[in-house]
Amino acid sequence: MYKYSNSFSGNRLTTMPKNKNAYVRYLIIHSQIKRNKYKYGFPTLENLREELEDQGYNVSLSTIEKDLCFLKNERGAPIEYDRTQRCYRYTEEWEFDIPLSPEDVRMIRMLVHKLEIFGQAEEFRMLQESIDRLANQFNLMDQYPNDKINKYILFEYTKGFTGKHILSDIYEAIYNKKEIRFTHCRFESDQPTQRILRPYILKEHRNRWYVIGKENGSPKIFGLDRISNLAVTDNEFIQDPDFYDEIFRVLYDSVGVFAFGVKSQDVVLHFTEDEAPYIKSLPLHRSQQIIDDSETEGLTIKIHVKVTPEFIKDCILRFGDKVKVISPENLAAEVREIWERALRQA
Repeated sequence: MYKYSNSFSGNRLTTMPKNKNAYVRYLIIHSQIKRNKYKYGFPTLENLREELEDQGYNVSLSTIEKDLCFLKNERGAPIEYDRTQRCYRYTEEWEFDIPLSPEDVRMIRMLVHKLEIFGQAEEFRMLQESIDRLANQFNLMDQYPNDKINKYILFEYTKGFTGKHILSDIYEAIYNKKEIRFTHCRFESDQPTQRILRPYILKEHRNRWYVIGKENGSPKIFGLDRISNLAVTDNEFIQDPDFYDEIFRVLYDSVGVFAFGVKSQDVVLHFTEDEAPYIKSLPLHRSQQIIDDSETEGLTIKIHVKVTPEFIKDCILRFGDKVKVISPENLAAEVREIWERALRQA
C-alpha cells in the first residue's frame, strides 16, 4: 500500500512561485522522480537534495517537501511515497508544464509562422496544433483580434520557391533516417542523373534550400530546386556522428553551402567610409574582426573563411567599388579578372 509522507497532508497551496528558480527546482525534482521507472528505490528525499545541490540549489529538506506539495496540489502531479521502495514515484505518466505568458505564446506563433515553409510535415502540424491550443488557453484571439503576423512582419523567404513541395518529405526522411531517391539535373547540364542519398541536414541560403548528405560514402549537396521525382525509400541507415561534426565544421567557416574540400584562410577587405557603418552593424561573417576604423578612410576588416564562389559573390562583388581586397593576392587577382570580364561584356 502506498501513501504520502506527512508533508503532503497540509493545506492546499494557493500561490504560484515568485521566481524562476522555483520552477527550475520543480523541473529537477520532476526529472528525478521520472527515473523511478528505471531505478528501484529512487529518488529518496536525500537523493533529491543531492541532485538539487549538484545543480546549484542548496535547499533544505523541508523546502523540497514544500516543492513536492506544490507539484501534487497545484500542478496535479500523481506523486506517491512508496513505503516499500522508500522513495517517491509517479503513479502514472505525467509531464510538468512550464507556464507561458501571452507574450511568450505570441512570440512562438511568430516563429511557427516562419516555419510554414515546411508545409504539411507531421511534426510541424503537431507544433501548430499545440500553439493553437495555447492561444485558446490565453484567449489570444479575443485579446488581439487584429494580431496577424504577416500583416506586421515581412520575412525574407519566398513561400513559392522551387522545391518547397519536397521540403517536408526530405525533413521527415532525415528525421526517420531513411535514404531518398531522386532525379537531379544541374543548371549547366541537360543530362539528368539518378541519385540515392543518405540525408543529414537541410540548409537554407538566400532563399534557396539544400540537402546535405552522403552518397556512396562521400559528402554531397543538392539544391532542392534541381530535384525531381523524389521518393523516400524504406532503407534505413545509421547516421555517422563524425559526419555531422564535419558538416558543422565546414559550414562554420563558410558563406553559403558549397564549401567541402576548401581550406579556410584569412581574408582582409577594405570598405569605403560610406559602406563602413553597414559592415560594422551587420558583419559579413562570424569571424569578422576590425583591423582599422577611420571616419575618413573607411574600414578594414579580417575574416577567417573558405574562399568559394559564393563567398566572392556575396561578400565582395555585391559591394561593387565600395570594397577592395587587401589580401590574399590571388583572391584580389581573381576579383580583378571577374570585373575585367564584365567590362568586356558591357
